Amino acid sequence: MGASLGILGAGGWGTCLALLGHRSNHQVNLWEVFPEYAVILQQRRENIYFLPGVKLPSGLRISASLKEVVTESRFLVLAVPSQHFRRTLKKLKTVYRGQPVLIATKGLEGQTGLTMSSVLNEIMGRIPFAVLSGPCIARELAQGFPSAAVVASARPEVARVFQKLLSSHLLRLYTTEDVKGVELGGAIKNVMAIGAGVIDGLQLGVNTKAAYLTRGLKEMVQLGVSLGGQEKTFYGLSGLGDLMTTAFSQHSRNRSFGQALVESSKEAFFQKTRMVVEGFFTVRSLYRLASRKKIEAPITRAVYRLVYLGKNPQAELKILMSRRLKPE
Repeated sequence: MGASLGILGAGGWGTCLALLGHRSNHQVNLWEVFPEYAVILQQRRENIYFLPGVKLPSGLRISASLKEVVTESRFLVLAVPSQHFRRTLKKLKTVYRGQPVLIATKGLEGQTGLTMSSVLNEIMGRIPFAVLSGPCIARELAQGFPSAAVVASARPEVARVFQKLLSSHLLRLYTTEDVKGVELGGAIKNVMAIGAGVIDGLQLGVNTKAAYLTRGLKEMVQLGVSLGGQEKTFYGLSGLGDLMTTAFSQHSRNRSFGQALVESSKEAFFQKTRMVVEGFFTVRSLYRLASRKKIEAPITRAVYRLVYLGKNPQAELKILMSRRLKPE
């Protein structure tokens, strides 16, 4: 038996990470915040809402007791939605035992625009942590399709610990010290993926989508560097890699949400899904940050207008295509 690993958050991504840890022979303790759903997970051995059709091994422990999971785990992984991240940390602080923490949540905090590591530092103080990001659709990894991701920490030894813990024949992990760049790539790409979904909904073809994503990557770099990331990081797994996955996958919540803005409505989309669309929250934070720093960010602003002001997708496309001509 390997290490004891506590996964906080039993959504699709948290469940996937629990499965990967179990397959690597670790003792995995999965925390589900709602006791009634924890019972369903225990009895059905399947995450029927967030990862249906994928069986949970009997050796994978599931609990609604945060104290129990934290007490029995040498390492912790945070995989809760960004809007619940601060609240979860406040609970964690009361039972925390000094373990290294891996942040697997992608996004920016809605009200403050902070990255998840900034929220963690604010609540928990200086504890050993790393962040995880990359092209990792939970369903594909859970089904055994290989991928790669990156673990970032200002303390290289912490990044290497989680790299060793979670690397396998299904997930190849790299390391970096650019925490801010990895987090921003994982957050900004969700906004770009909403726009990619709009293009799919409008049935505009491959040329349009390729041109959009190329300029979207350019905007990711401009925003990310201005907010403290290193440029090279955005051309790696947590930037370009994650952008491609999220913009093309039929399982991508953010891309699907963008498509729904054209084909139905955001209200109809949210009524039929339990999944969290991180880009919905991130685009508001990113729009405010871009405005505050006087960054042009035309795609971010267009997606914001579509999501929060209900603007017409064709009209927003026309605005983007009619912008002042300039060198690439």
